[in-house]
Formats: sequence, C-alpha cells, structure tokens
Amino acid sequence: MNRKALPWFESLTDSAFALGAAARETRTAHQAAQAAAAQYDLDRVRLLDGEISVPGRFSPSRPHDRAVMGIGKALQECRDRMERLYTDAALSYAYGAAWAILRVLDGQEPPRIELGLTAEGHLTIPGELAPIPPTIKGLDRWRDNAKFEKARQRWWECDSAGEYADSLSDQDYLADHEAYEMDQAYGEARGLADAAYAYGVLAESALHYSLLGARARRAAQ
Repeated sequence: MNRKALPWFESLTDSAFALGAAARETRTAHQAAQAAAAQYDLDRVRLLDGEISVPGRFSPSRPHDRAVMGIGKALQECRDRMERLYTDAALSYAYGAAWAILRVLDGQEPPRIELGLTAEGHLTIPGELAPIPPTIKGLDRWRDNAKFEKARQRWWECDSAGEYADSLSDQDYLADHEAYEMDQAYGEARGLADAAYAYGVLAESALHYSLLGARARRAAQ
C-alpha cells in the first residue's frame, strides 16, 4: 500500500512502533557497552608487571597497564554515550506514545506523533506531559490499565529521585546522611531509562486500544 494512502491511525501506530524500535536498538547497544566496560574493570583484570623503557622518560612504562586503562576509558566513554542515547530514545518513546493516546482520546486524528527536538537532536518534553505524563483517563476498560499506571508510578519515582539528588548536589555542604541520601537517590534515578521504556511498551499497547473505535469506523465504511 502506498504510504501516502495509509489511514491516519496506521501511520500513527507506525510512528509509535518506530520510536519503540529506536528505544530497543539503543537499549541493546547500552547493554552491550555496559558488558564490554565491565570486562576491563581494574578490580577484575590482573595487570602484568612487565615494563619497557621509553627514550626520554625517566620512569619505565608498563604496556599492559597502559593498554587496559586505555581500553577501559574508551569503553566507559562508549557506555556513557550509549546510556545517553538510550535514555533519550526511551523518553521519546514514552512521551510520544502518551502524546498520541491523549490526542486520540480527545477525538483528534494525528497522522503521526509530534515531538520537538533541540538543535542537538535531544527530546523536548511536551509541556502538557512534564515532568512525566499524568494518569490517562479513558483507559479504564483496558485490561492492562493497572500495569500501565504502575509503570507510570515507577517512572515518577525514578524521575523524582533524580530531581532530589540534583537538589542535594547543588548544596555547598552535605552532612554524611545527606551525602548517603544523594548516592541512594542517584542509584534510583539510574533506572529512569528502563522505567520510561517499560512505560512506552505499555503506552504503545494502550494506543492500539484507544484506536479500536477508529478502526471499527473505518471497517464499517
């Protein structure tokens, strides 16, 4: 079928699926980068004592140390880059699917998901959905609505933990218990991308549910 001839709800679901595919690709890449970086953790690699002399340097050089640390640094940078890509893709998936559901339930017929991007290509969170999407009305009869709300709650917890940790890090002085709380909060916040992705998966399913009426009307024509 010519894509230009697709009904609006088909191209809209294509948008959601593409966002999900992007999130899955970056999720896989991030997991691979994490595993690769872990292999070169200095606590796990046995460094060899052999040395070489380098002309112009007073101290000898240990080539195995240099190689392992160089590889570790490069892999950590890759891991951090993949984490940023995954987080951005997961958030785009979650916000994009939520945006579409709200439009459909409002009686609109968007042919595709609309998401703003910064000059650097990062997601601009839709104002109506910030900091995370609200509980969406109109899905009460959907069988996975409770799971959807639970995923939303988990996303909120991770986002709130990040906000709390950032507020503590901005302080000039932290007591020991505050420093501990900040570390704990940052640990919780690291689950943000996975939480947004899990929400996105359910939101894409919820979008299909919200489009049942439009599909039925189309079939009846």
